[in-house]
Amino acid sequence: MREIAPWVLPLGAACTGAAAGLALLLAWAAYRRSDRPEAPLPAPAAVPGMAPGVVWCEAGSGIADAARIAELRAAARQEARRSAEQSARSLRDQQIAAMDARAELAGAIVHDMNNTLGAVAGYADFLTADLPAGSPQADYADRILAAVDRGRKGLRRLAMASRAEPVQLRTEPVVRVLNEAAALLRAAPSVPSSLTVLSHPDAPDPRCDAMLLTRTLAGLAEELIEAAGRGADLRLCLSVAPSGAQAVDGSTPGGNAHEREIDGGDGKDGNGEDGNGDGDAVRAGWRMRTLLTPQAGLHTLFELRIDGRPLADDVLFAIVDPLLSTRARNRRGNEGHDEADAPPAALLTARRHDGGLSLLTHPGEGTAVRLRIPAVPPAQPRPAPVPPKHPIGPVVQVLVIEADPATGDRLQTGLERQGCEVSVCDDPRDALDVVADEPGFFDVVVIGPGLSALTAGAALVVRLKSLRPDLPCVTFAAEAVVGGDGPADLELPLPLDLPRLGRGVAALAAGRGERG
Repeated sequence: MREIAPWVLPLGAACTGAAAGLALLLAWAAYRRSDRPEAPLPAPAAVPGMAPGVVWCEAGSGIADAARIAELRAAARQEARRSAEQSARSLRDQQIAAMDARAELAGAIVHDMNNTLGAVAGYADFLTADLPAGSPQADYADRILAAVDRGRKGLRRLAMASRAEPVQLRTEPVVRVLNEAAALLRAAPSVPSSLTVLSHPDAPDPRCDAMLLTRTLAGLAEELIEAAGRGADLRLCLSVAPSGAQAVDGSTPGGNAHEREIDGGDGKDGNGEDGNGDGDAVRAGWRMRTLLTPQAGLHTLFELRIDGRPLADDVLFAIVDPLLSTRARNRRGNEGHDEADAPPAALLTARRHDGGLSLLTHPGEGTAVRLRIPAVPPAQPRPAPVPPKHPIGPVVQVLVIEADPATGDRLQTGLERQGCEVSVCDDPRDALDVVADEPGFFDVVVIGPGLSALTAGAALVVRLKSLRPDLPCVTFAAEAVVGGDGPADLELPLPLDLPRLGRGVAALAAGRGERG
């Protein structure tokens, strides 16, 4: 024991130190484990096409979650569709407002220019009457009158082209409309013999004015052919399809369109492709400009297409725009042609049918014009149709005598809208001088309300009758005194009723001479 005793104390100290070191090592390891972050669980993957924040639920989470996801998808699709329809309606309203603004500006310019030309024609007529016949000066005056007459005819065409009069719509068989348009095209001398007429079997019957629509299609084809300038080498195709179906003669993606030829009787069956025809055309490389966005609903899509090099945008717009196309016809000259025979512009026809119009060009395929005509009445409420105007005819010459400029302009505008040619005098003495110089020029004299209320109005009628006994005169009076024994041929009640005045002027000019 004495030999072991000296080693007991060092061995105890060594064991105590080893135990303390082991305890410190365990404590440090526990501290390191407490500071290390736990690995996150993998997040559930989102389903493609779902809204952000919506995750896929496992099958065990229940059928209610899957139904909720389906409802969210349907709501998203409905909201996208509603937003697209609202954007289309807003764009259409802007396009129509722009058309109305241009038409109103053109009407104001025509009105002012017509007044100026009336003054020029009046003084030139005086020169013609005073100068010796056959003199150079008289010849110049005659040329002035001829130039004024041409200018007035051109202004009248512009005024008529800007009017969007309502039309009588009825459901017409699409085959009949297409055949009538093809017959007009084949009768035109400029249409090539390679004309092709195609119809989609599912094309609906349009609600349209068949005569207006066929004349528009035929006139549009002639304008496109003339603008292309290739004559018999041109390939022209007239086709019809439901809105959204392929209508570019099978050249859009999807291969052969399901079409059949109308007149030839040769059916060509293929694999038709449903969907948005404009989208197919754009994906196939066609550049599209929508001048009038169609409303929602089923439409009949009429398309005219010519091959070869595409027409420029300004040329296409001048062909379909009513004001620019009328101006182009005026510059080419339409002597000997009735104004009613001019083909209607495609943009105005689309507007009057509540449809749409698009222009398409392709670098290698050519040019196409798409006219959409509603096949069913639009779902949106439409304003009440404007009652049709009663044209008097451009041959009626009316002299308005009124001291108030605003009332005189109102009378002039109302009668000119119904086809009259109107001159305004604010001084009765000037009016008597004009009638004395040219007794047979005016067909009817209208004495305005301001002058009719005075005794000078009746005296003026007597003076006019003394210059020309058969000159019809119109005056105005209060409702209580209408029908008296006045010298006028027609006495109308106040307030001023322009349509009634127009009918009365027409009756007097026709020689019926109605009173009251």
